[in-house]
Amino acid sequence: GAAAAASGMALVRAAGSTPRLAGAAARCGYASLGLQARALSTATRLSQVRADGELLEALVLRGDEKSDLMCVNMMCEHVGGPCACKLARTISRVPNLRRLEIPGHGLEFLPDVLDELAELEHLDVSHNKLTDLSVVSRLPKLKTLRADGNALAALPAELAALAGSLSELSLRDNRFEAEPPVLAALREAAPEMTIDLGGNACAADVEDDGLTARRPARGGRTVPVLAYIETR
Repeated sequence: GAAAAASGMALVRAAGSTPRLAGAAARCGYASLGLQARALSTATRLSQVRADGELLEALVLRGDEKSDLMCVNMMCEHVGGPCACKLARTISRVPNLRRLEIPGHGLEFLPDVLDELAELEHLDVSHNKLTDLSVVSRLPKLKTLRADGNALAALPAELAALAGSLSELSLRDNRFEAEPPVLAALREAAPEMTIDLGGNACAADVEDDGLTARRPARGGRTVPVLAYIETR
């Protein structure tokens, strides 16, 4: 036991030139396992977010583990189902988070405290039940936003505030009947931005003759493509 612990500490010291992180790893009990401090930078369960969550850079909660965001608060109207309240409590402990992935949990809204993640660069909220992304517009360093497979029918005008940082926006398979006006503002301010609206009604443009179809380009504009349709 003592030899294993000493070996583990040696590995953390070998990570070497980062004594502050090594010390944090030792305090969290990782040194005896021989894990380097860098292992603290990603969590895949809420239970892995420790009190000193300022070391955490990525929180990846895939929807195959529903209990992570299942509400257990008997006073909450969402008890027994997906709720953002557990996520909200965690956010206050991870101020330096750069990546947050919470796809497939059935969330109906995002917590207002999401805007406390001032360092967040990548956000994936795909395959939930979201109808509003207003809080996302208050993430000043956001580079990529994936919100595919939700119930979005509109986008807030405030989203234009992300033009200086956002490089990729994916909104596939939502409920957009018409292209949200804010996307034009984003394209004008950031012509290189990738915007994907595939799978929405506003992206469908099929001609009645059955010979030519149209599909959205990655920037949201439409370009013609030849479609060969078998006639019977």
